[in-house]
Amino acid sequence: MKGLPSSLIAIDLGNSVLKAVRLQKKANRYNLTGVVLQPNSRAPQEQVPQTEAELSAQIKELVGKIRVSGADYHFTVSSTNSTVRYVELPNMPLDEVRMALKLNSTTYLRQSFENYTFDACPLDDDAAKALGPKKTGKKDLAASTVHGKIKLLVSGIATEEVARLFQASRQAGLRPRSLQLTPISLINAFEGACPEIHKTQAVAVMDMGFSSSSLTIMDQGRPLLTRMVSIGGRHLTEYMAQNSGMDFARAEAAKLQGDPGLAEAVARICVPLIREVRSSINFFEKNSEQVISKVYLSGGTACSPMMVESLSNEMGLPCEVWDGAGGLQVELPPEQQGVLSKNIPMFTAVLGLARTVIGTAESVAAPPAPAAVEKAA
Repeated sequence: MKGLPSSLIAIDLGNSVLKAVRLQKKANRYNLTGVVLQPNSRAPQEQVPQTEAELSAQIKELVGKIRVSGADYHFTVSSTNSTVRYVELPNMPLDEVRMALKLNSTTYLRQSFENYTFDACPLDDDAAKALGPKKTGKKDLAASTVHGKIKLLVSGIATEEVARLFQASRQAGLRPRSLQLTPISLINAFEGACPEIHKTQAVAVMDMGFSSSSLTIMDQGRPLLTRMVSIGGRHLTEYMAQNSGMDFARAEAAKLQGDPGLAEAVARICVPLIREVRSSINFFEKNSEQVISKVYLSGGTACSPMMVESLSNEMGLPCEVWDGAGGLQVELPPEQQGVLSKNIPMFTAVLGLARTVIGTAESVAAPPAPAAVEKAA
């Protein structure tokens, strides 16, 4: 782990709750030594983006609870102004890939993404060689003359959001080192926490966040498909509030506590999400002749056992919450250990980001930081 800092702090800027974890180097490994949950100061039902000043104040408060001297800071975000695609592109170095996607997104992604920042990572060895010298896990992959097209996992987010995050972080006194989209963080979290399942099975990993949800299907360690749907826990809470006379806060608490109205909310509100999950799994199974027998869940809404049961019933597939901290050496104070244990589905993405940085997750699906943040830093 030469060249890595003695401490790193990974931050998940959730729409409802902000999460942060601290990892510190001890001997030849990183240990999990701090976790923080912080409710978003803005009313959760508000959908207007935070200003730089508001976001900066939130980040400063969060980091104040977990900061250590000399730490590197990394961010993961879930955004409706983002995309994750699996594409084949002409053989070219990474910088040229970024520029080609920025200037010709319609040609390469079959959709126009104006003013977006893109990054890419290889999905096979040929693509890794084509992208040029790049340290991935335990070895360096040198550039080679690979002809034809290369298979890449592309992530992109509106450049305006990247700039807003960077400026807010600098105003909070931080120097952000990288930015990663939540679906990518989840891929790395699953590999690090469940290495044997990741390496040997076909799996579906679904994260149900506050405003949106994502599904990724992986086959023996290789991500093949990612879908994002604009349905999340907020929509369930709003439905429960409207049909019970409760305000939003009380409805949110009732949802997490397993109110009987949750099952009806899932059946009514999550229809498009369930349809997307089922169609994606059916497409994979039809084309691979393999069976996905379980859906692995994360995200704040998955903290409710009744939510997990309701999703299982609606999808017709077993759903299971998994431990994103699996395989990490945990050295937390008792009160923080309680926070982690009670809210482990909330910490999955931010733990995946941390694994990306320290190299615990050695998947080719771990892309570098988006160029705008990397260069600005």
